[in-house]
Amino acid sequence: MRLIIEDHFTARRRRKLRWQQLALWLALTILVIQLIGMAFHNHSLAEQSSDCISCDLAADFPAPVPTVPVPVLTPVLVFAYHAAVELVYAFVPAPHNYLTPHSQAPPATAAV
Repeated sequence: MRLIIEDHFTARRRRKLRWQQLALWLALTILVIQLIGMAFHNHSLAEQSSDCISCDLAADFPAPVPTVPVPVLTPVLVFAYHAAVELVYAFVPAPHNYLTPHSQAPPATAAV
């Protein structure tokens, strides 16, 4: 009996993995088709290239290399963040009713 149950679950798991692989391959195929479609396109003379998504993506050049190396700047920014957070919490006053519990009395009856 134990073998039947284990075989059932392994077959179900295999089927699930096959569907996941099929979905992954389908998504990758769609992505490749879109990338190929973006690479080959033509504009007529009357059209504006600002309407074309491929031309917009090609016109966005990557950012220039930062003048300060990132590994040197990271510890400075981490220290500045922690110092600023402590200052903010030191100067924020606590609300007046911070430690006051909510009322536990039954609701007041309306006066007639």
